[in-house]
Order: sequence, then structure tokens, then C-alpha cells
Amino acid sequence: MHFMIASPPSNSLPCRKVPGIKTSELSYRNNMTDQENGQHVEEPTVWSESELKLPELLFDDGVRRLHEAIEKEWDTLQQSACQMAAGRALWKHVTRDPLAEVLAGETYLRNFHEKIRKDCLNKAPQVSGVILAVRTLWFDAQLKAALESFQGKGAQVVLLGAGMDMRAFRLGYLKNSDIFEVDFPDVLQVKENLLELAVNDTEKNQEKTMTAKSLTRVAADLRDEDWPGKLQSLGFEPERNTVWILEGILYYLCDSDAMRVLRTIAEYSTLTPTVMLADFMNKATKLSSSTYSFYSDWPDQLLPSLGFSDVRLSQIGDPDAHFGLLQNPSNLFNKLRSIPRSVETNPDDGTPCCRLYLVKASKFPNPNKISP
Repeated sequence: MHFMIASPPSNSLPCRKVPGIKTSELSYRNNMTDQENGQHVEEPTVWSESELKLPELLFDDGVRRLHEAIEKEWDTLQQSACQMAAGRALWKHVTRDPLAEVLAGETYLRNFHEKIRKDCLNKAPQVSGVILAVRTLWFDAQLKAALESFQGKGAQVVLLGAGMDMRAFRLGYLKNSDIFEVDFPDVLQVKENLLELAVNDTEKNQEKTMTAKSLTRVAADLRDEDWPGKLQSLGFEPERNTVWILEGILYYLCDSDAMRVLRTIAEYSTLTPTVMLADFMNKATKLSSSTYSFYSDWPDQLLPSLGFSDVRLSQIGDPDAHFGLLQNPSNLFNKLRSIPRSVETNPDDGTPCCRLYLVKASKFPNPNKISP
């Protein structure tokens, strides 16, 4: 997908400095090569007022009607897709997701705009939405590494709870991969409708170009037991190398549904080399939020019990989950990393130690098993 992005004006909100960069400059450079290689990406010094201005396309009647329906008819799980898109939109200089704004909608963008303004004015140690930016870049980098581990062989990439994900359109290294997006029927349909409206917006000079080899959308509810059958009926092949992406989805499921999804992936992984990328929230998170249902303090112990042979866990701020976006050493994530994972409340202030674990799990085939 190709986009023209104009240089933003110099009237900008104050925010903390990054060494070697003037605060009057907006770090809006092209990081495509570095990001796709999982390398360091420098943090922007400022957000200009033009960046925190809603794009004209959001005021299109068709776009507004779609987002009004989202706010009235969708539940928390479905609406989380728009919230994630809003986070990518505010950090689009590193996530390279120009269409995230129209997918997020006015409400979620305004909420993030106000948080960004307050964080910059207050010189906060971390800026709102940075966790979504880091998570996006981590999944992008790990997906690229997983595909490279297949040594050039074609692969399938399955995004469970795909929501407003745009990887099939923004990642060039998916050119040999077949992508499957699994989500609720109405989520997939609204997403397609919003994309069509964006493509038809000639003022933005946008062209809808898929970078993946193919894209198949699978209308299914992960809370139902029939989603694997629907996936396979639309072309998923258990015998092919596969990367499963579960980004921002597991903790919205109840324990039984989340575990069934994980076991299903483990069963599908018995015939071919497979990589699963997922994020987990620890149990301390429920002390501060009632939105989520499934928690795991030790996913690096849970997944081996399901048969995954190589499990690697990272936290936001770790060397592979940083990307230069957490420059202030006093940021929340560095503080959490200094506290043992078994501790639920911060000994300094009594607040819950809410952690997000980024997990890469590999599983190798057992020739004596058959697919589900």
C-alpha cells in the first residue's frame, strides 16, 4: 500500500528530548528497513498539533455511520479492535499504519489525543499508547524472524482475533505468505467497508495494495468450537509451516475458551514446524481492571505443558521489546522489570504490578500425530 505523507508544521507540543535531536524537529523519518529487521527505532521528540488533528476522512458520512454502529452495537471485545488501531495511528511514524486512523474512528482517536497532550505537557516518563507501539513492533519483528526460520519455504500466517490488523497490507516480507484473518463476521465486514471508503478517498492519494501473497478472511467466533473447521474449510492446511498470531486477544476470553484456543493451536502444530506469537497479562492486572478474564503469571511454564518445545518470554522494555521508544529510565516498564515477577503489588507505592508478557513459542511435528 502506498501513501503520500506531508511534512508536519513546526508548531508542536513540548515533550522530552532525545539526545542529538532538537525539540523543534519532528522525528518523522522512514524506518521501514530498520523496523522490518527488528532494529532500534528512535522515539519522536514531539507530536505536532497537525498530528493530533483528526483526518478529514473521519467526517465522511459513511465512515461516521460505521463507527456510530460500532459504538452502539459492538461489545468490549469487538471494540478493542478500534482501540488498538487508535494506538497504532498515534504512533504511525513507527508502526507504518496510515490507515489506522480511519479504522480506529473519532472517539478512540480523541481519547488518545488528549492523553498524548497531557503526557507531553506533564513530561511523563512514558507516553500513552507506547505499549501498543512496542507490542506492534515486537510482533512484526518476531513474525519476520519466524518466517525466516522456515528458510524461504512458503508459510501460512493466522491472525486470531485479527480485528483492524493491517499486516497483510503493510509488511513487505509477507510476499510469500498466505494470510488468514479470523474474527467476528461483523468486525471483518466493517473493516472491509472502512477500507473501501479509505481507498475511494482521492484527496489522500491512497492505493490499496496487498503485500501478502494472499488474504483470506474467516468469519468465526473464537469462543465457539467450530472456528478450526471454518479455518480449514477456507484453505488452511495443517501440513504447511504456520505462524499463529494472538495479539491482544487471549485476555478477553474466559479461561476455558482461552485454553481451548491454545490447545487447538498445539494440536494443529503436530504436523509441521510452527511458531505462536501471543501476549499474556499477569493476574495482578485484575486488581486494577475488570475488563479482562484470562490471566497467566507464568506463560513460559504453561505453554511447555501443552507441548511447545521452545518458549521465550519478554516484557515491555526488554532489549527485544524496546525499539528505542522508552528513553526515560524512570518509565513504568523499567520499574516493573526490576521487581520479581512473583510480586503482585509494587513495594514502593502499593500499586498492582500489571505486566504484559510477549511470548514466542515453537512446536515441532510429531509424525505419529494427526491433525484435529
